Amino acid sequence: MKKSVITGIFFLLIINIFINPILAKYILEERIEVATIQIDRTAPQLEVGYSTKELTLGNVEVTIKANEQIQEIEGWFLQEDKKTLKKEYSKDSKEEITVKDLSGNTEKTVVEINNIDKEKPIIKIQEILNSNTSYPNYANKNDEIMITISIRDNKKILKSLENDDIKILVDNKEIIPESKTITIQKDTEQEKIVLFKILGIIEEGNLSLKIPKDIIKDEIGNSNIEVEKDLQIKIDNTSPQATYSQEKMEDGKIKAQITANEKIRNLEGWTNKNDTTIEKVFSSNVSYITEIEDLAGNKAELEINVTQATNIILSYASHNSEVSWTYGYGNYDIAGLEAIKKNAKYKTESLAFSILGNVEKDFLQARVYVHTYWGDGAASICHQSGQIYYHGWNPPESEWSTLLNKENIILEGRNYIQFGGVGINRDKNTDTNGNNPIPESVSTKYKYGISGMQLKLKDDSEYSIVYQIYVDQVGWVKPAKNGEVTCYKENKPISALRIALIPNSELNALLDTWNKDTRKIC
Repeated sequence: MKKSVITGIFFLLIINIFINPILAKYILEERIEVATIQIDRTAPQLEVGYSTKELTLGNVEVTIKANEQIQEIEGWFLQEDKKTLKKEYSKDSKEEITVKDLSGNTEKTVVEINNIDKEKPIIKIQEILNSNTSYPNYANKNDEIMITISIRDNKKILKSLENDDIKILVDNKEIIPESKTITIQKDTEQEKIVLFKILGIIEEGNLSLKIPKDIIKDEIGNSNIEVEKDLQIKIDNTSPQATYSQEKMEDGKIKAQITANEKIRNLEGWTNKNDTTIEKVFSSNVSYITEIEDLAGNKAELEINVTQATNIILSYASHNSEVSWTYGYGNYDIAGLEAIKKNAKYKTESLAFSILGNVEKDFLQARVYVHTYWGDGAASICHQSGQIYYHGWNPPESEWSTLLNKENIILEGRNYIQFGGVGINRDKNTDTNGNNPIPESVSTKYKYGISGMQLKLKDDSEYSIVYQIYVDQVGWVKPAKNGEVTCYKENKPISALRIALIPNSELNALLDTWNKDTRKIC
């Protein structure tokens, strides 16, 4: 007890004794003792203990021991000695605890637990990518499927995923693709990320992925649960089947239609009627091979053969003195084919071009190269039409002939632009001056005729014109288009040719079709 308190009490007693004689007598006679009062201002001393500090699957009990009696704390159990607190933790925790003794003095301590591991490693499919980016829900054996997979754990993962840990299923049946690879993208104790790639699945059906349970374990022995994921990708390795049909419209155009047995991709220039049918309107006749493709990327070739169009009529003719005129109408027809069948050495002496319908007369423009017996600067007369043709380009360079020009003939009741002339290879044929008749020994070798040509359109914003020549002992020469020159050699005349007026959207398909015939011998 402090001295000041005792002194105060003493003076109060003296005063009361003098004031109150009765109280003084009682104190003296009964000899009453004055009790002393103890004051506690010292905080308790604490010691924290843990049931285990080793990694554990179970709970951890924490004990806080004080050096004196302490008050209860919510959530803790105060033991009988009133000096000990206990609490059981089921997961890692960290918290600050305030402990009070009976006098209210406080002391703080920190409880920290980081050795409880009850969590299983978590496997998660993070991302699914398909090299078929146009239709990512479809794939074939040529597409690569890329799957990003993460593994996370609250402690330490013992190993990452390996190739054989991942099962690939098609329609719930496990399959083995041509190739599967796995690469680690992140590797820490608590997180591992891998990129799993699949290529060459030949089976067909819905693709899914499975990682069996107990593949991945953490340090204490927790293992993953089974993971199965529908990848939302349909594997399809079968080429589509399709049919072609055409319908004539009132304006002379043709509505072509392709109908497939499954969903097909958009085809440039065509309109989707529904998922399996596409349509296109053609103004002129044309034949070519197009390629249709299903959503998985499987392809099939289909012949487009427009034969009844009258909105624009393109026709062309080839003349050989031994055979006369043969015609083509822009849908794979070969002018000059009959001459080749009779004798492959026969050359084209004269060409003629015509276009009718919903176009201007000068819509088609043409030039040809004529190789004659008489050579540069010479000219001769067509024995059939009386028209003059020249050695070299007709008309001269930078000029073009159209149906508006005078160099026309009538064939099958139709106006044609004519080039060259009947008699270029004929025995005894002379130039315009009646000189230099062709000797029989020369005429029978068919060394002369039309060897090059250029065609173009007045307006090629919607259509292109494509042309290909056939040369004896060479075959088909690479096709040309829209004003390009086609010529094997100036002294190697054409044996046959074909021409097509094609919508620009179909140009590449037609070029691909005709390129396949390059060097091919009829």
